[in-house]
This record gives sequence, structure tokens and C-alpha cells, in this order.
Amino acid sequence: MKFYGKTDVGVCRTENQDCFGIYEILPGVTLLAVCDGMGGMAGGATASRLALDTFVQSMREHIIPDNPEDEPDLGSVGLRFSLSASASEANRAVWEEAEDSRGKLEGMGTTLVALLVVENTLIYSLNIGDSRCYEITKDNIEQITKDHSYVQYLIDLGKLTYEEAKDSPVRNVITRAVGIDDDVVADIKSLNPAPGTPDEPRYLLLCSDGLTAVVSDEKIAELVLSGNDLKEKTDALVNAAREGGGPDNITVVLAEL
Repeated sequence: MKFYGKTDVGVCRTENQDCFGIYEILPGVTLLAVCDGMGGMAGGATASRLALDTFVQSMREHIIPDNPEDEPDLGSVGLRFSLSASASEANRAVWEEAEDSRGKLEGMGTTLVALLVVENTLIYSLNIGDSRCYEITKDNIEQITKDHSYVQYLIDLGKLTYEEAKDSPVRNVITRAVGIDDDVVADIKSLNPAPGTPDEPRYLLLCSDGLTAVVSDEKIAELVLSGNDLKEKTDALVNAAREGGGPDNITVVLAEL
């Protein structure tokens, strides 16, 4: 499996409050993550970086054995617990940082979307907020994660369609985020996509809403499938968001199966 990521400030913002990382936790165990911060100039950047660093460090502590001679616990139950606990640790770190700031960072928070890949065969997604994970093949693009947003809530109630949601005045309101409350629950899914072939390429995409707010799912799939390599594909996605107005920071991380 191959990985590549890129983040861009966009056209309208002066600071990039997104961040991402691709980490080899152990040989054959890779963690990919994207955070999109919120809460003012200082708050958003602080929240996203603190959440990402804490989440990754916690995952290392859970997965890497204290005794180098011991085997890591890479079973389903252990990995799900590690992901959930690490998301909680990230939430606590951001929440406590805001509480200790004496109002300077009040209300800061961040989204978090991640993929944990084990031996290229066992894959877990995790998300909090409206940053997304997609699976893309030559025939289909599927959103793996479900947005924690007010418009998604209205869609679930049948009061709003997906098309109406794109132009809704509350489309940027999220209902779950890292650091907003003293506790948070992450959505975790097990994915088992088959390896791709030259004729049947398969990709997993992590991205912030700086991409999805201005580039349609169909266009995302087209760009991912048309590039020669992962760098060219990610560059094309970022450029498309900038050409669409680039109103927000743009972050994409692409995995080729």
C-alpha cells in the first residue's frame, strides 16, 4: 500500500488550521490522520496540532509493547480499544488546554478522521466531526464516514436532501468535535477492501471539508482515477479546491491499495 498527503492554506485564509500525518507505528502498521481545527486564529491551529500529536502518541503507547520481546496486540478488539482510547486522550488534551488558557483558547476544537492499516489487509476508519473518508474505485465513490453535522442530522430526519444540504446556511455547523466537551465518542468502522489491480484500482481518501465543500464527489473520483501517481492525484484535488474558490484550508491524504 502507498500513501501520500498534502495540505494547503486555500485562497481566502491566511493561516492553515488543518494538519495531517502518515505514521509507521510498527512495521506493517500505518496510521493516517487529518484534523481540521476551529475556534479562532490561535485556537484552531492549536487544537488540530495538539489533537493529532496526542492521538498518534497514544496509539503508539497502546500498540507498541513495553517489552520489545512481546508481540503487539493487533486483534480486532485491541485495535478498536486503542483507537477509541486514543481519540478520548486527544479530546482530553484539547479540552484541558482550553480550560487552562484562561479564556484565550475558549471554544477551540477540531475534527479528526483517521485510518489504521495493518498488514495491508485489516483497515479501520475513525471519525469525529465532518472531515471524511472515501473509498474510490473505477466504478464508484463511497463516503465511508458519516458527518457529525447539523445538516446530516436534518438529512437523517428527512427534513433536508443532500442537494439542499450543500447550500444550507447551517452546513458548517458540526455536532461533534474533539475538545468541545470533556468527553467525545468516535465512530469506528472495520473496512476490508480488496487490493486493487491495474484494471481495478482502489483508493482510500481522507480529507477536510476544504475539499468536499467545493469539489463534488464525482469530480473527486475523476481526479483520483486520472492521475499518474499519488502526488499528482493529491495535487489535482488541492488545485480543484483552490480553483473552486478555496474558501477554507484544504487537506487530502490518499492511500492506494
